Amino acid sequence: MEAQTFIRKRIDKLRKTMIHRGMGAVILEKPENVMYFTGFNPVLNSMPIFFIMEQDSEPILLVHCLRMNHAREESCIKRIETYGMWGDVPSLAKEPAEAIRLLLGKCQGHLGLETEYISFVRYKNILQKIKPEGIQSISFILDHHKLVKDPYEISRIRRSAELVDVGVKTTIDFLGQGYSEAEACTEGQYAMRKLWHKKFRDSEVCGYGTSEGGMIDSLHVWCLSGGHIAYGCDCPKHYYPKEGDLTLPMAWAKTDGYHAENERTIIIGHLDEFKQHAYDSMLRAREAVFRILRPGTLFKDLYLVAAKVYSDAGFEKILPGRVGHGVGCSAHEFPSLDSKNEIPLAPGMVISVEPGLMDKAWGGVRHSDTVLITESGYEKLTRLEAGKIILSRHP
Repeated sequence: MEAQTFIRKRIDKLRKTMIHRGMGAVILEKPENVMYFTGFNPVLNSMPIFFIMEQDSEPILLVHCLRMNHAREESCIKRIETYGMWGDVPSLAKEPAEAIRLLLGKCQGHLGLETEYISFVRYKNILQKIKPEGIQSISFILDHHKLVKDPYEISRIRRSAELVDVGVKTTIDFLGQGYSEAEACTEGQYAMRKLWHKKFRDSEVCGYGTSEGGMIDSLHVWCLSGGHIAYGCDCPKHYYPKEGDLTLPMAWAKTDGYHAENERTIIIGHLDEFKQHAYDSMLRAREAVFRILRPGTLFKDLYLVAAKVYSDAGFEKILPGRVGHGVGCSAHEFPSLDSKNEIPLAPGMVISVEPGLMDKAWGGVRHSDTVLITESGYEKLTRLEAGKIILSRHP
C-alpha cells in the first residue's frame, strides 16, 4: 500500500482548513508532522526540515543540503528546496528562515505555526523575515486532523503491533527461564529485529530525532520490577525477578513512522494479598473500558469507568492521570484518555488502552494494548494473552 495517495488527501484537507481559517501559509517543523504530510523522515534532526504550503500553491519540503538525496528518494512531495551548505548541492540560503523568506515572500494573511513546538528563536526569525498579518497556532488543529487514521497508517500500525507482540512474548519467555530484566529484554528486542527481517524488510523501523540527534532503531523493549515500575519508563536492570514480584515487560515499535505498544504485567510465583488485589482490580478496570469501547463513547467515559473500578477497590488515592492515549506517528499522541476529554470515539482512531496503578511502595500493574476503533466496536491490534500471567521462579 503506497502512502502517496493518502498524503495527497491529508494535504487537501489541510488546504481546506487554511482557507476556512484565513491562513495564507503554514510552516511545519515538528518531525512527526512533516512526516505526516510528506512521507519523509530524515531520522537525524539536528538540521531541521520544514513542510511549507500556501493556500494556492503546491507544498514544499525544505531540507538541509545534506538531506537532499535522502528526501528525493523518499518524499511524496515533488518540490524539494534546500538551505545550508554541503558539497556542491545548490542552496537557497545558509539559514532556514532566509530560505523560507525567499520561498514565501511576504505572507498574505495569517501564518500557521506549531506554536507548541517551534522554538522562540525560530519563531522570531520567521516573523522578522516574512511579516505575516498574524499568527495562528496550528498545533491543536493538526492533532485533530490526525485523530482518525487512514488505511495506510493503520496498515503500518498493524506491522508495529505484530513486532511488539513478539518483543513482549519473547521477553516473558526468557524471564520464565530465569533471565534478568536486561537479558530478557535483549532477547525480546532481537526477536523483534528478526521478525522485521523476515516479514517487513521493506519498511523502515526508524524513529524521530531531536534537535541534537536521531533514532535509527525504533524497536524498544524494557522491563521494570517492583517499585521501579512506578518510574513508568526507564532502562531495565540486571535484576532477576524473584518470588512475589510484579514485573512489567514493555515494547514499542515504529514501522514506516507509525507506532504500536504492548505492555504486560507478570506475576512471579505467588503475590501477597494486596498486590493480588491490585492485579485483579486492573483486569476488571480493563474489562470495564473494553465493554464501552465503541464509536460514540466519550474518551472521558473510558477513564471514568476504570476509575470507578479502582475507587470501589480502595485505590482512590492513587488513581492514574489517564487510562490510555492516542497512537500514531508518536508514542503518546493526542488525545489523552482522561477525565476531561469530551471527544467521542470514531472509527479509524487508534489508541492505547492501559488503565493501571503505580506506587513506589509496592510497584504497579498495567496491561497496555494498541487498539483500533471500528464501525461496530474495536479491534485489538496487539493480541497477546491479556489475563493473569504467572511465571514460576526458577532457583
